[in-house]
Amino acid sequence: MDKNDNLFSELLYILHRNASNLLDKLDDDNCSDSDISAAQQLLDMVLMLKDKTSGNLSEELDKIQNMMLAELESKFAKKIKRPKNNGSAK
Repeated sequence: MDKNDNLFSELLYILHRNASNLLDKLDDDNCSDSDISAAQQLLDMVLMLKDKTSGNLSEELDKIQNMMLAELESKFAKKIKRPKNNGSAK
């Protein structure tokens, strides 16, 4: 990989790591809607990059991007389906 490929890979990694950290936080009782929104925004950024770079990435970068996106989409779908435990009894 050349320098730009490495930088792009790092950008994907940063977005992936930050989104994963926010999604992991969704298990916490003190999770807020802003955490969900922030995770969604990071996921949307990865989707936008995929759209804007379609056909312009090396096979290796395309694999990395698809793997990270699939992982984030799966994790996000699982987390938002889980009911929040807000401690209130009904």
